[in-house]
Amino acid sequence: MRVSRFLASTGVRLAFVQAALLVTVFAVAGSLTKVTVKLIYRHELHTRLLGEASGLEGLYRSKGLAYLAKAVSDAERRPGGFEYRLTGPDGRPLSGDLPATGAPPGWTYLDWDDQAVPGRPYQDLIVYTDRLPDGSTLTVGQDLSEESQLRHTLGRTLAWCGAIGAALGLALSYLLSRGALQRVYGVVSTARAVSAGRMQVRAPTRKALVPDDIDELGATFNTMLDEIATLVSRVRWVSTDIAHDLRTPLTHVRQKLERIKQSRDPAASAAAVEIEGDVNELLRVFDAMLRLAEIENDARAASLEPVDLAELAGRIADAYRPDVEAGGRRLETRLAPAKVEGDADLIGQALANLLENAMRHTPPGARITLGVGTVDGRAVASVTDDGPGVPAEQRQAVLQRFHRLEASRTTPGSGLGLPIVAAIARRHGAALALSDAGPGLRAALIFG
Repeated sequence: MRVSRFLASTGVRLAFVQAALLVTVFAVAGSLTKVTVKLIYRHELHTRLLGEASGLEGLYRSKGLAYLAKAVSDAERRPGGFEYRLTGPDGRPLSGDLPATGAPPGWTYLDWDDQAVPGRPYQDLIVYTDRLPDGSTLTVGQDLSEESQLRHTLGRTLAWCGAIGAALGLALSYLLSRGALQRVYGVVSTARAVSAGRMQVRAPTRKALVPDDIDELGATFNTMLDEIATLVSRVRWVSTDIAHDLRTPLTHVRQKLERIKQSRDPAASAAAVEIEGDVNELLRVFDAMLRLAEIENDARAASLEPVDLAELAGRIADAYRPDVEAGGRRLETRLAPAKVEGDADLIGQALANLLENAMRHTPPGARITLGVGTVDGRAVASVTDDGPGVPAEQRQAVLQRFHRLEASRTTPGSGLGLPIVAAIARRHGAALALSDAGPGLRAALIFG
């Protein structure tokens, strides 16, 4: 299964949407968690800083400012402790390594870097400042780098969890949907094959104890195809039976007309000739119907043998050139080496039908070209004319049996020539493509 087809499937798109939702949920959860951690951490810091400041103020009240300065000096040397600054009533620093903050009494958040405070690394601080009764100022602070590191670590952890969850979700979706998608594409391939005329193809199904929705879809689809195939076969049988049943009496009518033509009555003889022409046209239609039914209803594959398209087209051209030139038209050939595997008789009949179609629908003086060659590594046999051509919107319709561009149907023809060519193309896994020759029509059999 191609990657592009897999990525374009609805299941994979839903998996990507679910992965995006999962990542979004992790991002929102991470943001809320970081905010919650920040609030809890700040609350704890507030409690600790207030406790530390209250303890130092108790020392000040019991033992004085000098003892407080010594206690601050001892506290600041403890690893992992707080940061302090004690200034006297005159603003002179007495103890502590915390630079002057200029913070008013109360809580203050500081955002420092090494340019603003030389010798100190970038850090955020929260400080509590209290003015003592003698006018001295005590500031106790805490570096917030631990909080920042905790939040960053938590964010990275949640990001990795979201990425891993999304990757596992996509991988699991791929494993679960791959088989289902292959079964769905089996139904799609079957529909395309049936559209191309292969009525015997059926969708693959499983023999499961508990059929799922795809099994039910395939089984229902196959049942529908069986009914369609039955209806199509009945229609074909009816047309074939009619052709068989009418061909015999029409043959008898023609034989009787032969006897009337020998009559001494000139009027009766002329009428017999005219009627015989109509009977012959009917017989040609019935012959075409029977031939088309034979090609379409034969379940066997066309007998495969190497066919030299250039050599076969040359023989067809030689056989039809007198008739083409007798009608005042020119037949040209452009034959390059091209070989295919197929039934030479059927391919020859297809080329003959295309030539007859070009002769029938072009005026005297038209040029008809029978060409053989390769295009992109594929063998192509084509018949091109410079007649009126076929309108683009009618090119698919003319491949249907009995469809004719002339609604009045006053000109000879059965509307079965191109359908026979299309049926032969399908038997060989080829395609019949009609295109504009500018002017005229190009009918090409594309093999491979």
